[in-house]
Amino acid sequence: MMKRIVLVGFAMLLSTSMAFIAVEATRAQAALTDEQRDRIVANCVSIKNTLNQLKVSDALLRVNRGQIYESMRSKLMEPFNDRLANNSLDARGLVAVTTSYGIELNAFRSDYQNYERQLIAAIRIDCTEDPDAFHVAIENARTLRQQVNDDVQRLHEFIDDYRNAVSDFRLNYERVSGDSR
Repeated sequence: MMKRIVLVGFAMLLSTSMAFIAVEATRAQAALTDEQRDRIVANCVSIKNTLNQLKVSDALLRVNRGQIYESMRSKLMEPFNDRLANNSLDARGLVAVTTSYGIELNAFRSDYQNYERQLIAAIRIDCTEDPDAFHVAIENARTLRQQVNDDVQRLHEFIDDYRNAVSDFRLNYERVSGDSR
């Protein structure tokens, strides 16, 4: 139950963040105006505090989410696939989904690390001295954060694919074995 609460909370935070990022990314396409530079300089401390809070909350979410994703693979998918293989049952479809899931899980980890490095780099820029570089660094972090979100979406698609592959396996097994539990 706690995992579901964490997952729902993460999904809500991520969707809210992504909406904010989409709006801000559109605004960021243009070069900074003098007024925007002045606002960055004037709110530098506040912006950095917000970015630090985001870094901490994203790190916690990444650890929790990463553990759940890893557990799904190592405690559910792989043991089930192994069990089928040990019983000489055809689990090629399940193995293919598990393999793709593992590749995407690695991409999620790597993309998150890239995002985190970019966010830290943005935080380290003195936005009172160089608001343009600060702005560019934040935009780069947003782009990388969006990539992490895309990875999360693909992981969920693979989870759905695995669920469907299990259902297909079960139907085929029942049809071949005549077992209709």
